[in-house]
Amino acid sequence: MSDPTDDPDATVEMRIGVVVGRRFADRYEVEALLGRGGMGSVYRVRDRAVDEIVALKLLDGSVATPEAIERFRREVRLARRVTHRNAARTYDLGEWQGHHYLTMENVDGQSLREFVPRKLPSRPPAAENSPSRPPAAENSPSRPPAAENSPMAPLTPRRVVDIAMQIAHGLAAAHQAGVVHRDLKPANVLVEPAGRVVITDFGIARGTQSSDATLHTGGLLGTPAYMAPEQLAGELVDGRADLYALGLIVFELLTGKLPGEGEGESAIAMALARLHRPLPDFAAESAIPALLIPVLEQLLARELGERPANAEALIDMLAQIGQEWGPELGTLGMPRAPATLSAPPPTTTTSTATRRGRTLAVLPFRYRGPEAERPVAEALSDELIDVLSSIKGLQVTGSGATARFASEGDRDPKTIGSELGVDAIVDGTVQLSGQRLRISARLLDVENGFQLWSERYDGALEDVFELQDRLGKRIAEALRLELEHIAHRGDASAEAIEVYLHARGQARQWEFVGDEGAVVLYERCLAIAPEFKPAMAGLAIACMRAWFNPQADARDWASLAADAVARARVDAAELAETHLAIASLAVQLGNYAEAASALAQALRIAPTYAAAHDYLGRLQLEAGQPDQGIRHVELAMALDPMLNWSRPDIARYHALRGDRPAYAAAMAEYVAAIGRDDYFPAVVQEIRVASWFGDLDEVRACYARLSPGSSDALAILPHVQLLLADTVDTEQVNRALSHAASLPKNPRFNALVLQLSAESLAFRGFDDLAMRCLIKAAEGVLVDHDWLERCPLLAPLRVRSEYPAVRELVLARARAIWGL
Repeated sequence: MSDPTDDPDATVEMRIGVVVGRRFADRYEVEALLGRGGMGSVYRVRDRAVDEIVALKLLDGSVATPEAIERFRREVRLARRVTHRNAARTYDLGEWQGHHYLTMENVDGQSLREFVPRKLPSRPPAAENSPSRPPAAENSPSRPPAAENSPMAPLTPRRVVDIAMQIAHGLAAAHQAGVVHRDLKPANVLVEPAGRVVITDFGIARGTQSSDATLHTGGLLGTPAYMAPEQLAGELVDGRADLYALGLIVFELLTGKLPGEGEGESAIAMALARLHRPLPDFAAESAIPALLIPVLEQLLARELGERPANAEALIDMLAQIGQEWGPELGTLGMPRAPATLSAPPPTTTTSTATRRGRTLAVLPFRYRGPEAERPVAEALSDELIDVLSSIKGLQVTGSGATARFASEGDRDPKTIGSELGVDAIVDGTVQLSGQRLRISARLLDVENGFQLWSERYDGALEDVFELQDRLGKRIAEALRLELEHIAHRGDASAEAIEVYLHARGQARQWEFVGDEGAVVLYERCLAIAPEFKPAMAGLAIACMRAWFNPQADARDWASLAADAVARARVDAAELAETHLAIASLAVQLGNYAEAASALAQALRIAPTYAAAHDYLGRLQLEAGQPDQGIRHVELAMALDPMLNWSRPDIARYHALRGDRPAYAAAMAEYVAAIGRDDYFPAVVQEIRVASWFGDLDEVRACYARLSPGSSDALAILPHVQLLLADTVDTEQVNRALSHAASLPKNPRFNALVLQLSAESLAFRGFDDLAMRCLIKAAEGVLVDHDWLERCPLLAPLRVRSEYPAVRELVLARARAIWGL
């Protein structure tokens, strides 16, 4: 292996701090160099902020001029609008120590350059490096000679059509969002092993309405060999320039060369010649099937008016060819039989572009109010598109595709859905009266035109930017839940859906057990519809909650919960709810590293998933990361105002810091929100905090709110008796400990019981027994570092010799949560 310092580019990057195995910009852990090109180097990195692999492009210093950086910033904003499975996402433009970089989706696939039958020696390697794959040398083992059964063998025409179809779909999404790629070439198209084709590197993309849409930025932008004539001439370009480049790619995939390529001719000379030379005789190329000749003639026409009007028109042309030829089995990366050009088999296939996942369009929100404030409505639509686009498995049509529906004309959901090819649409209204803003939003099913969900939000105009962000996330979370039904409605009957919704409603009320509890209802739904994934994930969560609940019935909840989570993990892994259930199981068993990983995955799938933010926030509050925890908890409540279960955790945070007024205010908000003051978990917390402050009258008052003789009152009675008794003897202590040991055997709940026991025993001066409870909790699953370090009743225990070991055990678990 050569010394990296022999490479001048590598030396510069090492000096900047881009070194494999190290962190760049205090955030990105560099894993590998993927390639170098004319604009800079590309690395595969792990973004530690979200624990996700992304591609990071370090811009070359000669490229990163102030003017270029501002241009890149504009282009990133444009490129982020492109959300489609066949177009790699562009994330952001960053700067670290004066060095600029772009981050984008990392696609684990082969460059389409690898599928061209032969490598052209006249093409400069630097111009062809893939943004996400390292360049292959002429005789590199990674670039074997083409052979019939090699993955690099010539593609069959049917496969070329499939590749072109997927590229065209990606271009359609980009063009609908108002973005032109302008550097489409084989090296900027990746093919995943499963066959997904992804357009990458929108780094020089330009808006179709930009006033600076020419190529003149100190030199040509793009690769000359794949430029359209108008691009080479420095004229304004639109999406048809990308279609021209796609035509060149199709020609090259079939023939192994570019049109008009001469021996020893440079790429720029060949490209410029296309400005004047007529198109070659495609019929003379034996590798080009007759059905593709008219398509290539249109794509490679010099005159814009002779090319397909848009990518959708090209998709229709290719779909007709695909229907005539029929499907071809296998994936692009697998060995296959030799290409056969004669008489492709007929087929009755009617569609080659089956939609995958959930598809959604956000219509421009109607506006009622002063004309000067109309941008508020437009901005809300764009904000909602951005937030929804971050949800995995959800394809959101860009604002460019829906702009024509901005007028007050008919917005029939069936017609719009058919035209845009989506499952559902979001429609809404923004009303401004004085300084008050009212936003109404609704979700419509395009299959039947029914309204699935609607909600109204009010706020002050002065808070418009905060309102846009908050409501965008809140609407997105509500839509995500409803869209799950659309995505999986083929797996469940109307009866099953009705039972599922009932189960979900019971779960939101924390009613998990009994004949009408969430668990039984989810089980009933799955008996009707065994493949309905939302019910699988819902059952897993409900079983986990029932296992923790000390009032649960006599079922074997540990086994039921483990089985339900295992099933959801296998059959419903794409749902964020499944990963919340996985996290919950891991927490009950004390595996906090797995819990953290599962929560991170849940939020990668659905960044607006309120329950995951809530659970993570509460864990972080326990683990001694209050700033992060409160942020997640507050976001959870903003996303779902009915999610009040975190308020006691915020209240406890204040109590542990001695701020009793703030604690009381937070608990008052919680009681008002749930509409009752006898809710058992809240009463337990109020009793505990009252004892921390030595307020025994408050302990009595809180306990009196529980129904005498109820299971709740009996469960907490031994703890209260230890606190309130005038004198306590050893027998009474043993009875309390025996009662605690008899409660359900959920490890997490047992840790809570041991915490209560340690508090009451320390309160009465039984320090040895209190320390024994603390040690047992620490040896179990205790992660409550904040309580351990701050609970006033534990002060005598913190000076004991056993305490450092207890603290270290708990701290080790807490650290697994700190990074999130």
